[in-house]
Amino acid sequence: MIIKDSTSFTKCVLLLGDGKFPTVSLEGEEDSCWLKISDDLLIPDSADPVASIVSSTYPDLINKYKDPDYLRNRGSLTPTNQTADQINSYVLNVIPGETTTYLSSNSICKASRKVFDQDMMFPVEFLNSLKFPGLPNHELHLKIGIPIILLRNINPSAGLCNGTLLIVTQLVPFVIEGKLIIGSNIGIKNFIPRIIMTSSDPKWPFVLRRR
Repeated sequence: MIIKDSTSFTKCVLLLGDGKFPTVSLEGEEDSCWLKISDDLLIPDSADPVASIVSSTYPDLINKYKDPDYLRNRGSLTPTNQTADQINSYVLNVIPGETTTYLSSNSICKASRKVFDQDMMFPVEFLNSLKFPGLPNHELHLKIGIPIILLRNINPSAGLCNGTLLIVTQLVPFVIEGKLIIGSNIGIKNFIPRIIMTSSDPKWPFVLRRR
């Protein structure tokens, strides 16, 4: 969605977080425990909710996906990575061009070996299937012209920080070239190399090393 009045929206979010947002009761109910969301913040129900989210947030995407101003002023926040993956996949299919797929190399961090024969218990195929917050999936599907977000600080002085938004300009083996569209270095192109990222989950007795 596009927040036209950010001040009003921020106020509503604060009231909601503090438990002070006005509540209403449904017909036939005595307790007032429901929240009335403003109509301009709602996306109409449809048979394809992902398509509705994308068309509402990115109207006329097919003609404007190369416009930096159009992209930097829009975004989708989701409660789960699964929903984010569904939206990303939908947008990737809408934007024209050839898809390039990058595969990660996954292993168990040697410093986290708490279980004997972890390599046998957790084969590479299993490690490839794992998904962690803040970590790219094993398969990364990209096209030239799509926006991407950095997940780690690479070169802060050049504007390459966690959360930086870029547009993909070139896809080659092991390296992605992207053009910055936010910050003080807008328009500058940079190469994004493969980097080693680690993540852990309490339910697994190891730290995943993904490159």
